[in-house]
Amino acid sequence: MLKYFLRFLIAILLIAGVTEIVLRKVYGFCNSPLYINDPDFEYIYAPNQEVNRFGNRILTNSLSMRSEELSPSDSIVILLVGDSVINGGSLTDHDNIGSTMLERRFTKELGKKVRILNISAGSWGPDNVAAYLKKHGLFKAKVIGLVTSSHDAHDIMSHQSPVGIDPGMPDKQYSVALVEVWDRYRYWIWYNFLALLPSFNSDKNMTEETIGKKEEVKMTLPDSVQKDTIKKIELNDAGIRKPGIGFNPGYQQIYDLAKNAGIPMFIYLHPETSEIELGHFNDQGDEIIEFAKEKDIRLVNEFDLGIKKEYYRNLDVVHYNNEGQVFLANNLYPIFSEYLKAKP
Repeated sequence: MLKYFLRFLIAILLIAGVTEIVLRKVYGFCNSPLYINDPDFEYIYAPNQEVNRFGNRILTNSLSMRSEELSPSDSIVILLVGDSVINGGSLTDHDNIGSTMLERRFTKELGKKVRILNISAGSWGPDNVAAYLKKHGLFKAKVIGLVTSSHDAHDIMSHQSPVGIDPGMPDKQYSVALVEVWDRYRYWIWYNFLALLPSFNSDKNMTEETIGKKEEVKMTLPDSVQKDTIKKIELNDAGIRKPGIGFNPGYQQIYDLAKNAGIPMFIYLHPETSEIELGHFNDQGDEIIEFAKEKDIRLVNEFDLGIKKEYYRNLDVVHYNNEGQVFLANNLYPIFSEYLKAKP
């Protein structure tokens, strides 16, 4: 009996060992891009990183931008600011983010070093962006492009940083890949495990419509999973809703910074997939549009550019896939070109 137990134990250890190596070498676990706290703009990627995660290269410079290091040879600077939509996160390679593609295109065409500085972080609102710009300056930019979405209208800083608390924003690396997988994805693993059980799937297949029924979710998911799942369902149904009270002051602050420096700015309004289904922006998006009208700020409505759900990641409500990043870059190129050609 002991002999069989030892064989079983050795087999488990071998499987765990192989799995650990695959998770590290193939998927980049224990090699996550790290975050730092900041007293002014809450959090951002840690500076001077170059890691490989899920097959993608994540690079940050000394000022935590998702861009290569600044250089005295940079002759033209454009600021592209926003949240995870332009940042791309771990699921977008450095070469595939819109700012990198635009930077290389302009540099090649103009024959001099053009910088498209990507100042962004996941779940940032415009006030996070404004705080960053107040702290680090405008880098003698020729133009500022703010990429924003409807939910940013009330995504106001709480100064309660999730860094080191939220597993998705680590401040140090995990030591064991298997532990990281469980810590960061256990709810997803648990949910998909339940979806395979006959009792969970007896009446009908687990489609999005089935998941969308709160009563069924409540009966089958543990409380921790149920709360998170229902919250996401409600947000997706009505558009993402952030808890901030009042209109995000960052829009006004970025406008003031640009105006005082004599730098043109524009707002690029990117819809959520629920809004694509509606065919228009929701009430939060309308607030942003109204603000732009009041301040006479140029607003680029992505509906006018042919946005479609094929440009989003699978099962994602707001983030571009690689094709979407190309779509963004192609839309921004003529806008930036227009400002660069304008007389100073």
